[in-house]
Amino acid sequence: MKQLVFESLDGPLEYSVTNRPRVTKRLHMEIDARGRLVVVAPRHWSPDQIRLTLSQNAKRVQRFLCNTHRCQPTPLKFVHGELHFFLGETYPLRVGDPNGRKTLVTMEYGAILIRTARKAPEDIQCAVHKWYRQQALGVFQTRFQAVAEKAPWASGRDISLRLRKMKRTWGNCSSGGVIKLNTQLIKAPQELIDYVIAHELCHLREMNHGRAFYTLQESLNPDWRSQRDRLRSDGYLYLR
Repeated sequence: MKQLVFESLDGPLEYSVTNRPRVTKRLHMEIDARGRLVVVAPRHWSPDQIRLTLSQNAKRVQRFLCNTHRCQPTPLKFVHGELHFFLGETYPLRVGDPNGRKTLVTMEYGAILIRTARKAPEDIQCAVHKWYRQQALGVFQTRFQAVAEKAPWASGRDISLRLRKMKRTWGNCSSGGVIKLNTQLIKAPQELIDYVIAHELCHLREMNHGRAFYTLQESLNPDWRSQRDRLRSDGYLYLR
């Protein structure tokens, strides 16, 4: 993406611009894999309008960058004893010898136990990610059914629930009724999983983030604001 510049409180700051269908009214900010600022803007906004908005919100941009850089997590090493999240709690990895030829991952004695002959970190990482996905398939389906029962507009609809590992998004919903959830969400507490599911269920009726959407979300999940804030503050821990 093309790098642009605006005058921040700390001097000239480079950024790039991207668009997404749901972003129609205001700017969103992200950090890419190289630690650079990415501005998600409504498609109809001009470059000058984007730059002006950033300049007018220079303090907010500075606060976002400070919080983001402070929250850059230490990369996981996938070694014996390292702590990993599952449903909001941390558990140590325990790497042991296999009972047979097949790698097996289980939750035992308050730990994530990996029985495997292949003990290289990249092999442990692969095994743990597969286990997370298996757990997510069951947990997400159960929680989806529980939350959907409270959403009358979802009754009788053919809704497809899918899993996908995403870098920045916890979930999305298509106009065709396909809801995708980030596999990494299995690391978060159940109430935050329910928050994301409720959010996407509301998009079945309201595809944008207008007033009608937030009214609908309030009726389905009155605590959504505090849950959103928790996911924003702690989410970086679950995306590793």
